[in-house]
Amino acid sequence: MVAEQITWAGRTLNGSDRFGEWVTTGLEGWWDSPDPKGETVERPNADGDYDLPVYNQARLITVGGNLHADSHTKLHEAMNFFTGPMRGRFAVTGHGSTQWADAVRNSGVKFTPVTDTLAQWQVRLKCPDPRKFGLTRTFPLVKGDYVDLFHRGNYNASATVSITGNAPGGYTLREPGGVYYEVTGPLNPGQTHTIDFRTGIFRINGYIIAGQTGVSDIWFIEPGPVKPMKITAASTDTVNATATVVDTFI
Repeated sequence: MVAEQITWAGRTLNGSDRFGEWVTTGLEGWWDSPDPKGETVERPNADGDYDLPVYNQARLITVGGNLHADSHTKLHEAMNFFTGPMRGRFAVTGHGSTQWADAVRNSGVKFTPVTDTLAQWQVRLKCPDPRKFGLTRTFPLVKGDYVDLFHRGNYNASATVSITGNAPGGYTLREPGGVYYEVTGPLNPGQTHTIDFRTGIFRINGYIIAGQTGVSDIWFIEPGPVKPMKITAASTDTVNATATVVDTFI
């Protein structure tokens, strides 16, 4: 069964739009895990291979179907519109939560008229980042108290934390395992600090800033269990922080 609504780069692949009814008859590579990649090195004079890192390849998607156009003119308008984009967001809605990924065209788009109002089409896409994303969850952080972060995907997710307030001596974000991310520079009124826990990049008002962090540990939020996080600062400081976590799938 295909999804009720499939879109890519603002184009309808399954559903109705101004051209007519698009029906997806095949969707490959979206529900599956990407193939793994990594080096293989045999153990000399021993069983098996060395246990080396393994990663996911880019996600390859093939999607095709039919267009039942409202008229012959609409069919040709749809062809011109459909074959244009090179990249855009691919989204599937209708089977559980909406999932999306950013995808680029991986081959030429096929659009073949069969009758005056019926066409068959196919597009092959590549997601350089093979992860898929879903619902965005926000968690207000309270100074000095742990707050449980979680997501409902099936792959490691990362939090993005935004901080405002007044903390001349900086602040620290911690998790119970002993790792922490320390901002040594001041948080001034009117500023918004942002920390991306996937990359460790620190920004002030959207600009990447160097030299204002100390220990900069980063950590993932695994699917299933909660991952507590807290923010600490001097007792006289005021910090308002929000962690954002997106359901992450592979």
